[in-house]
Amino acid sequence: MSMTHLLRTAAAVLLIGAGAASAQTTQTQPQQRPAAPAATQPAQPPAAQPVRPATAPAPAAAPAAQAQLVNLNTATEAELDKLPQIGPARAKDIIEARTKNGRFKDWNDFVARNVVPKNAEEAIKGKVRF
Repeated sequence: MSMTHLLRTAAAVLLIGAGAASAQTTQTQPQQRPAAPAATQPAQPPAAQPVRPATAPAPAAAPAAQAQLVNLNTATEAELDKLPQIGPARAKDIIEARTKNGRFKDWNDFVARNVVPKNAEEAIKGKVRF
């Protein structure tokens, strides 16, 4: 047998085997029915969920969140001590600064007085009010 004859025979066997495998897969697959059109089914309302009016204003900051802010103008030493980077010594410095130079007007006034170091300022920003 020549090499060409062997190659042709092998190719034929492969093609026949592939065709038989293809025939088996097409015969064993069930026919699928098309899905029913959506228009023939009655529309179902979405699950009931609380509906907010479109004109409702966004809720203001929660009173509890405001209550958690420490007022640098009225806080006691113990309240100031609970702030990050503020211990008893820095709490006394804050109280002394507001006693000596008056109430802090705002954050910029507090920073301008250099009552605490920068790392402490960064740690308490957003946790205090005036």
